[in-house]
Amino acid sequence: MSISNLDSFSSAASRLVPAWATSEPAATPSRPGTALDPFVSRRRSAAVGRSFWRFIAERWTSFDPLERARAVRMFARFRRDWASEAFAVADRAFYESLPDAFTAYRGQPGAELVIGAGFALSLEGARRQAAGRRAGDGGDGRVFALLADKRNVALAFAASGEIVMFPAPRVDLRARRLIEVAN
Repeated sequence: MSISNLDSFSSAASRLVPAWATSEPAATPSRPGTALDPFVSRRRSAAVGRSFWRFIAERWTSFDPLERARAVRMFARFRRDWASEAFAVADRAFYESLPDAFTAYRGQPGAELVIGAGFALSLEGARRQAAGRRAGDGGDGRVFALLADKRNVALAFAASGEIVMFPAPRVDLRARRLIEVAN
C-alpha cells in the first residue's frame, strides 16, 4: 500500500468513529436535559459505555436535578462498562478507600429518595444536607442511614465526601432507618 493510499485509508477510518467518542466532551448545554443526548441514541458498546462514565464523573456536579435523574436512569444501560478509572485521581482514591460495607447517610426533607441523590459518609455531612434543604421545602429535615455496599457505588467525590449509588429497585428511604428529625 502506498503512502497516499494509507493516508486515504486513515482518513476514511477516522470518519467511522464519531467525533464525540474520541474528543473531549463539549461543555454541558445550557438547556436542561440535553447533556446526555449523545449517549441516548447510540448503540450500547464498551467504548460508548466508557465514554459515558467518564462524561458522568466529570460533569455530575454541574448537572441540574433533571439531568441527574436522566443520568441515573442510564446507569443500568452502561453498568457493565463502569470502572473506577473513569474517576479523577482524588475521587478514585476516595472510592478505593471505601470499605466493602459501610453506613451512608442522607439528609433531606420527606421520606422519598430523590433520583440521583448524593449520600454523605458522615452523620455531620447528612445533617448539613438536611439543614440546607429544609428551608426551601418548608418541612423538617430528616437524616436517614442505610447500609451500603461498595459494589453499588456508581460515583464518588472526594471534595464533598459524597457518593452516588446505582439505583436499587424501588429505593424508598421509609424502609431505611430514620436517625433524627432536624429542628
